[in-house]
Amino acid sequence: MNNMKRSVRRVFWLLALCFFLLLGYLGKLAILDREEISTNSYNIRLRNDDEGVQRGDILDKDGEVLATNTLLEDGSYMRDYPRARMAAHVTGYSSVGKTGAEAAANFELMSVHNELLQRMLAIVQGHAPKGNDVVLTIDMDIQSAAGNLLGDMKGAVVVMEPSTGRVLAMQAYPDFDPNTVSEQWDQLTADEDSPLLNRATQGLYPPGSTFKIITAIAIMEYLPDWQNFTVECTGEAHFEDKVIHCYNDRAHGTVDLSEAMAQSCNCYFAEAANRIGSENLSKVMQRCGILSDYGFELAYSQSVMHLDKNSSESELVETSIGQGKTSVSPLYMAMMISAVANDGIMMQPYIIDHIQYANGDTGDTTVPEKLMEICTPEETMLLDDMLQGVVDHGTGTAAQISGVTVAGKTGTAENATGADHSWFVGYAPAENPRVAIAVVIENANYGKATPIAGEVLQVALEKSAP
Repeated sequence: MNNMKRSVRRVFWLLALCFFLLLGYLGKLAILDREEISTNSYNIRLRNDDEGVQRGDILDKDGEVLATNTLLEDGSYMRDYPRARMAAHVTGYSSVGKTGAEAAANFELMSVHNELLQRMLAIVQGHAPKGNDVVLTIDMDIQSAAGNLLGDMKGAVVVMEPSTGRVLAMQAYPDFDPNTVSEQWDQLTADEDSPLLNRATQGLYPPGSTFKIITAIAIMEYLPDWQNFTVECTGEAHFEDKVIHCYNDRAHGTVDLSEAMAQSCNCYFAEAANRIGSENLSKVMQRCGILSDYGFELAYSQSVMHLDKNSSESELVETSIGQGKTSVSPLYMAMMISAVANDGIMMQPYIIDHIQYANGDTGDTTVPEKLMEICTPEETMLLDDMLQGVVDHGTGTAAQISGVTVAGKTGTAENATGADHSWFVGYAPAENPRVAIAVVIENANYGKATPIAGEVLQVALEKSAP
């Protein structure tokens, strides 16, 4: 009998423990995880808005409406996107599921501030209470300039404020009209150009020579007496079973790090990386955040690298010039060049600035946060001089802006499936950087990204004038 009582007690306490664990888990879901669940793209309830709430608006930094509601004759609301394609990958859509800011901020857009008062007013005024508005960091003047310059060229443009991580523009093409996603769904999903893919955050490309900025950091840290290290460039160099060519097989002659950066000399960077070793370059790559979680609000692809102490010499030299198995997104490249402009501090990127209630009050506001330190302030000063040389007399002269010192790096990334991709990353003014940019143009060959970057930087500087 005693054994039976003990067994009953054990079963009772086991069931009680399971009950309280379940209760705690449900509490966690309801209190701590509710916003994450609400914004998760796999949540099928995102397809069905609460009909009792009018979805909040999405605004740019200056208050321009990017997404709002139109009242239909039957009393329901239709989502309307006044800037349509120009902000498509930023706002996303709210019809066949949700993407972009519509998904990232879904919880706030459907949350009613001071709900009791709003519901009382709704009864009197005859309309549904409205969710909170979401104000983005996007500046539509810069966004429009980037979109117009990108035109019908496949690629992406990301403009960022280096000191905070605020994304000022995020443009990608091919794009789509968020007003007609439902009607065009079959066509959009079958399109081999993937217009629904946000190339700015989800596109992955070999970085080409823009990666030499990271290689340069490794050179300064791991190559003894790098200031006096030179290479005699003949236009090509042999490493293991790999032959490295400079662009158009151009021979640059005797070059040091500064001139190699300005002229984008592959032979120099490959030889320097070979002396550094794959383990050390891999360490710097990881410290620069290539494998890190950025914590960005919109959906993004994590950059890829395949380099470690066991990598071959061929893999090492290919990686050092931005080829091989390294792939990065335009968002990451904007973060990386922003870190160089910000004394080596990479800030966490963000696109949601603050929440705005229906009565005009401001709710939660994003506070800029440091993500990591990729290099020292002393190293950024040296890099800055080199990157100014790129634009002043090197491969990036097409990014020059009258009266402004621009620092940057060009890149031509080999593409196994077609013509090369064109890259440019940079910032301005070099003396006190206010804006940074990353541009990639697919299958464009040499130099297409550089003049676009210069023109977008000029617009961004005008908008950020102190």
